[in-house]
Amino acid sequence: MSTNRQQVVDYFEGTRWDYRHLWRSERAGALHFGFYDQGIRDHVTALRRMTGYLASVARIGPQDRIMDAGCGIGGCAIRIAERFGCRATGVNITPFQVTQAREAARRAGVDDLVEFVEADFTDTGLPDASHTVVWALESVVHVDDKEAFVREAHRVLAPGGRLMIAEYLVREDPAPAPADEEELRTWCEGWAMPGLLTGTEYERLLRKQGFEDVRITDISHHVAPSLKRLGRLVRLLGPTAPAFRRLGVLAPVPAGNLSASAAQIRMFDAGVWRYKVVTARKPGGDTDPTGRTPAPSAS
Repeated sequence: MSTNRQQVVDYFEGTRWDYRHLWRSERAGALHFGFYDQGIRDHVTALRRMTGYLASVARIGPQDRIMDAGCGIGGCAIRIAERFGCRATGVNITPFQVTQAREAARRAGVDDLVEFVEADFTDTGLPDASHTVVWALESVVHVDDKEAFVREAHRVLAPGGRLMIAEYLVREDPAPAPADEEELRTWCEGWAMPGLLTGTEYERLLRKQGFEDVRITDISHHVAPSLKRLGRLVRLLGPTAPAFRRLGVLAPVPAGNLSASAAQIRMFDAGVWRYKVVTARKPGGDTDPTGRTPAPSAS
């Protein structure tokens, strides 16, 4: 189990208003950054487009069974089920988000295809080799023991199954300077993230657990407009945060969220981190000509 579980739950409880009203999470079903391409200018459209892009990266098809690790309020699993007709299991430790995800699946009419469980995605309790894709969108950053997640993903995946991780990776060369490290700590502490990895560190973890075909793709230029939107919110709300916190109007968690977001943007602008997609495959299994692996039999 993750030792920082309560910090993560407290973070999402404390920023519930922020995501709902400032990030429009309930309309989009998304707590993550957006993917801008093909002339997309709308924030909500970009949030939804991220799901579509990553589904193409993971080569998701109708026969797949997805484990969405850290599923938030369920938007990705729901949209994938709607589009492909495949089955999905969302795993999340934040109780109110699991409740919202279940209700959203019912409203979308896919509750026969999608289930949501309140569990730690480093120790899910799901059967061995029960899924063909493990999907982790901006969620592994919240885990202190990332090797435990990689090990669990390998266990849950059927032979030939695919792993997709999309998140923030730290620059390797040159390594962050001490001042940059301090900014990274401000960001990580405010967002309940124990720490960030480099691409080499991720590849080492994945290969150690037996994954192959490890690939890392930088999609920062597609995500940058989302960061610019966040920057505008920080500039709008940041100056009032200290006074509101002293008055007791702004709680510590959302105040820390603002400071963390500002540090994140500064470090992105300085090139200290980039938004990347990490993919890998569990060896074995038969694949069709597209590279997909047949879904495992029901257990």
